[in-house]
Amino acid sequence: METPNRAYKAHVLILPYPAQGHINPMLQFSKRLVARGVKTTLANSVYISKSMHKDPTSTSDTDTFSDGHNEGGYDKAESPEAYLTKLREVGSRTLATTGRCPNL
Repeated sequence: METPNRAYKAHVLILPYPAQGHINPMLQFSKRLVARGVKTTLANSVYISKSMHKDPTSTSDTDTFSDGHNEGGYDKAESPEAYLTKLREVGSRTLATTGRCPNL
């Protein structure tokens, strides 16, 4: 999504909700932001990224982060609230330690 040698107004991290019908709209939104001079990084959870590839062990060119449910995804959470709590705890820690969001 990034255009080389371009001065960006801002940089945003896009994290789609890991449910049916959320990734493609976030991708389209990201493309619109890029067209307006905003650098974007679209990051999927590890589980979603693995489920999008035929070979889940292959490395992809997408950014991933752990939401705390790497093996079962959203469906393995006890409730939506439990998922969001774990996402905030583990996801924030993952993104902060990778340097993608140093202010978390």
